[in-house]
Amino acid sequence: MRTSNNILILLVSTLSFAVGCDDEFYADFGEEEVIALRCNTPDCGSGLANTSRIGDHSLSNLSETLIAPAANTTSKVRIEGGTAEYLGSKTAIMGIDVEADGELKLKLATGGWIGGAAVEGATFSVVIEPLDGEPRIAAELKIAGAWCSPGRYDASMTICRYQFVTDIEPEDTKLYPESEEMPGYYHICPDEDEDGALDDTHKFSSVLSPNVSLFANPSVGPTIADSPGIFINGCINSAVAKGQFKLNAFYDPTAYRGLQLGQRTALLRAWMAWFNGGPRTVPGRFISLKDPLGGLFDWTSEPAWVLEAGYGAEGARCRGGAEDTGNHRYYIDPVLSLPGWSTLPPCTTADYTSYGAVLGVKVHGDL
Repeated sequence: MRTSNNILILLVSTLSFAVGCDDEFYADFGEEEVIALRCNTPDCGSGLANTSRIGDHSLSNLSETLIAPAANTTSKVRIEGGTAEYLGSKTAIMGIDVEADGELKLKLATGGWIGGAAVEGATFSVVIEPLDGEPRIAAELKIAGAWCSPGRYDASMTICRYQFVTDIEPEDTKLYPESEEMPGYYHICPDEDEDGALDDTHKFSSVLSPNVSLFANPSVGPTIADSPGIFINGCINSAVAKGQFKLNAFYDPTAYRGLQLGQRTALLRAWMAWFNGGPRTVPGRFISLKDPLGGLFDWTSEPAWVLEAGYGAEGARCRGGAEDTGNHRYYIDPVLSLPGWSTLPPCTTADYTSYGAVLGVKVHGDL
């Protein structure tokens, strides 16, 4: 556990948020092979769609230092205090920490540190400072559920997921509905089940990624930056959380099974099939990912699956297949409708890293 220097009765939660969209699905392709479902909703845009919200503001980056505001897309967010249950009584939260594997730890005024499922029921006092100059908003952020279980890709490590709700009603109560278990509180993750890939017990859940932050620029797109002491709360139905929740691969290169620095944004954009300034996924299609640099995960060896592209931090860097074809994109024939696709150098499963790609993506040849 990292040491927290928080000494106030305040809590600093490092939640954050998720970009992109898609969920992972495990098929019978072998222990070291993983299949992922690409975005299946129309909101997989260049911004931070399909991610967590507190009221009508993005809830992405939070500081691990109490009262310290963290920059988000629409506001600054800080946690100013909180309470948690200990031996049947409420006690103040003095500090917060997010472990290298994404587990949330809370330091209590009595009882010391708690973690795992014990953080369920904790309530954080949050202040939102809108960037447009509107008045500050006081909010509650409550942990409605906490579950920890062996990682799907590496069972030797524990992956925790959390369900957060807030007392601030959003404008879109259909996408961010009121909690059935906690009336008056609203889910911060969208009601999107990835076309059945997520059941009701998973679709509102988040995972926490420490030491990184998430940003989106309309001209550049979403990026993940190195930010010690900040963590991202990624809804598991968005691309930013996929690597951690399904592959047990973390953005922090110092973490167990951590990606290299240059792979953070690359992983995000590979899931979004990012090319030419935008995501190019076809809703509901499956992909398979390969990490040639760290060897943390490998794609399926099934012959029906073919290489789509090699991806780097800017998106697709080399293409699989012939110049006049492309897989798993909005366009049946990318060379005709997607400027620049045919100019990408071809890549092979053996050596696509020579074109500056750091991740590989395969798709099913029949799709």
